[in-house]
Amino acid sequence: MTFEEFLREVAPRLGLQWKPFRKDGIKRRLERRIAELGLSAFEQYFEEINRHPEEEGRLGEILTVTISRFFRDGETFRILETTLIPNLLQGNHESELTFWSVGCASGEEPYSLSLLWKKSVARDYPDARLSIIATDINRSVLERAEEGIYKESSLEEVPEEIRRRFFRPEGRLYLLDEEIRRSVDFRRHHILRDEPFSEVSMIFCRNCAFTYFSKESQIEALKRFAAGLKEEGYLVVGNEESLPLTYPTLFVPGFAGQNICQKFRLNR
Repeated sequence: MTFEEFLREVAPRLGLQWKPFRKDGIKRRLERRIAELGLSAFEQYFEEINRHPEEEGRLGEILTVTISRFFRDGETFRILETTLIPNLLQGNHESELTFWSVGCASGEEPYSLSLLWKKSVARDYPDARLSIIATDINRSVLERAEEGIYKESSLEEVPEEIRRRFFRPEGRLYLLDEEIRRSVDFRRHHILRDEPFSEVSMIFCRNCAFTYFSKESQIEALKRFAAGLKEEGYLVVGNEESLPLTYPTLFVPGFAGQNICQKFRLNR
């Protein structure tokens, strides 16, 4: 069994497409896992998965590892700061918001949200409060996220003011301020198998479900996100991603030129 044949067999079982994977990195991680188990071929690993269902969960972690940076796609964060958060705080007269970062990997996205809030929103709306839930299926990346230690390459898009104020150099690495680390609630969560969080103001699912999931799984994820969002809450996806065709029954475009949608309301 070749690597490509292995992917074609296992990806649908996990609700994933096999074509979009960054295959070189995936192959190396799979080969390391095969060696850890004392195996020598993809066919043997396939048999291992069939014999031990818990290994399927480990495989899912390997296949869905993502790479991120702080303030990735800066225009999204600019719109968030200048438009979306004010819309939520002013239009709905809310003082407490909940953001959910899905597929958070090593924590750069949810921490960026916290940093943005600390930098400007807390100043402009001193009575407002933010809760951030960050989820991933991979325990190891969640543990790294909680540590809050990053390479300089992860900070390339961090504004200098924020870098000086909230990151402390430690050799060649940077340690994120403890207050920011405490502001994010990291949890292990499977989008398709676990219940969505409720009363969420904004969901971020960028370069994750709508890149790697099968169309059927994308539709299911979209329904779950709609169920978890408050009325008129927002869903933010990756700039290169597209939503399944059923999305107009659940969401409407929220901001021209950006993959930001707002929960559909019948009496809109």
